[in-house]
Amino acid sequence: MKNPPLHRQRRLCMRLGLAALAAWTATAALPAAAQDWPTKPVRIVLAIGPGSSGDTLARLMAPRLEQRWKQPVVIENKPGAGGVVGTEHVVRATDGHTLLLGTQSSFLPKYTQKGVRFDPLTDLVPVRKVLNYQFVIAVNGETAKQARTLKDLVALSKKGEQGLFFAGLGPTSVFNLTYAILNQQLGARYTGVNFNNVNEANMAVMRGDAQFIVNNPASIRPYFANGGMVPLAAISTQRYPDLPEVPTLQEAVGYSGYLPQLWTGFFVPKGTPAPVVERINRDVAAVFEDAEFRKQMEDKLTASVAASSPGAFAKDIREEVAVWQRLFKSLNIQPE
Repeated sequence: MKNPPLHRQRRLCMRLGLAALAAWTATAALPAAAQDWPTKPVRIVLAIGPGSSGDTLARLMAPRLEQRWKQPVVIENKPGAGGVVGTEHVVRATDGHTLLLGTQSSFLPKYTQKGVRFDPLTDLVPVRKVLNYQFVIAVNGETAKQARTLKDLVALSKKGEQGLFFAGLGPTSVFNLTYAILNQQLGARYTGVNFNNVNEANMAVMRGDAQFIVNNPASIRPYFANGGMVPLAAISTQRYPDLPEVPTLQEAVGYSGYLPQLWTGFFVPKGTPAPVVERINRDVAAVFEDAEFRKQMEDKLTASVAASSPGAFAKDIREEVAVWQRLFKSLNIQPE
């Protein structure tokens, strides 16, 4: 075969050169996109009201992230509809500077509520799991006089037709769903009474409007000292080091089923450039490289810092959602 004419060779080389230059430019620009980000204030949205463990975490992290990002970090609480309002706000954000600090409540409504207009598995990009929280079942002081153990609480619930009242945040919140799953084996008779935020639920238990709750100890620990609340069981395979006297569910009642774990982590909207995702992941991880701050968060929030990455977090979520879906089916929980 003859070589193409010289002028065609030159045009071909020029086109290949321009294509290579374009590819190199695009590749070279990726780190710059992450390096330049953020270019304006960053908003961290929580789909729950003030006073929660996640809210505390966000507000204590914000100054440290501001130091790294050289931009203000604004915390916005957008509670409502079991986490849907705040999560959808982030899904719809197009400014490139809106993050979600979310929990399971960002994902569960897709499978438990009708009319959810987004798919968290495709419309949110997991960035990094931050904390795994402790979880306990606790009762108020008056109820503890009649039920010093979890077995006692179950027995007490069966003494009246109405049973006991459980303080929750909505039938599809992780708190309510966690107890619904546990109760498959416990068999307590109870009715959920739902509130707008964790503080309201805590106060309802303290007032006696509800008898028991599932919560992170950091949220209710101040009431333990004076007997206002009493933890009956740890939702864990091992006793918590800071609550060594509280038995695990297995120890308390021989529970052998699935143990939901409350976590919190960062997400960004679909379409966020991968270098920006990695930049946020890297900077969040760097905040917890400070051993003093790490211990402060773990102690204050009764939690443990998670080893994570965007890929590992995404895998964890896919696997957990599959477990929840199977459990919803076994519980006959239908979107409503």
